[in-house]
Amino acid sequence: MDNEIQLISDGDGLAVIAPAVVRSSNQISFAIVDFQGRLGIECARESSEARRLADAAKEVRDKALETGTDRVDAARRFGHETLDRAKSATGQLSNRIAERAFRRQGDDEEV
Repeated sequence: MDNEIQLISDGDGLAVIAPAVVRSSNQISFAIVDFQGRLGIECARESSEARRLADAAKEVRDKALETGTDRVDAARRFGHETLDRAKSATGQLSNRIAERAFRRQGDDEEV
C-alpha cells in the first residue's frame, strides 16, 4: 500500500499524489500537532470552535439578562401602579369613613 498512488478529488477533477508526498505530509501534520501539544497551544480549529461556543454563550447570557431586566422593570411598574391604586383606595375609604362619621354626628345632634 505504501507504493500505491492515491487519487484525491480537488473539486474540479482528480489529483494524483505520490505515496512519499502523502507520508511526508502526514508526518509533518503529526509533528506539528505534537509540538503544539507540548507548548500547550490549541489547534486553530479547536480554538475557533471554542470562540464560537463562547460567543454563543455570551449571546444567550445577554439575552437572558435583557429579558430579566425587562421583567424586573415590568414588575417594578406594576408594583408602583398597585401602590398608587392602594393609596387612592385608602384615601377614598378614609373620606367615606369621615363622611359617615360626620353624618352620624349630625344625626345624633338632631335627636
